[in-house]
Amino acid sequence: MLKPTAVFSLAMLFLATWTSPAQTETAPGSIRLLPGYRHERLSGIDSRVGKIWKQGGVEIQYDIGKMAGNYADCKSCGWTRGELWRRKQIVNGQEAILFFTRAKTLFVVFPDSQANFYATINKAQDMADMLLMLLTFQKTAPRLSPIDAPQAPQIRRPTFT
Repeated sequence: MLKPTAVFSLAMLFLATWTSPAQTETAPGSIRLLPGYRHERLSGIDSRVGKIWKQGGVEIQYDIGKMAGNYADCKSCGWTRGELWRRKQIVNGQEAILFFTRAKTLFVVFPDSQANFYATINKAQDMADMLLMLLTFQKTAPRLSPIDAPQAPQIRRPTFT
């Protein structure tokens, strides 16, 4: 029979391993995080969502996948409302679109990977941290949602009359 302290220790070990994957999971596109920053995958409905953050630093949100769309091209979504500037560049072999809004939101979009990142920029260091991390983003193949995934061919069964 296990002693209460042994049961407690096993329970704590289980909780520690069960709750830690969000912090150890690789950031999307193998983004290299700056010291102190953490990646946390969040629950999304039809795309991969999450955040990269640290206490006292910038909090970068992301939305990745076909259903996420391209934030840089969606005028009706409101993402580009109040746009102050926009730049395009090839980064790690793929196009990156950066734009900044009056609401102090910086967007970094990688259309080929269907990846959108955004954060509110409160100080210059926030922008530097965000760009230093996101410019390490590696091209990823877009994931197919169940709706877009190829379907198995339908087999017609012969009917006998």
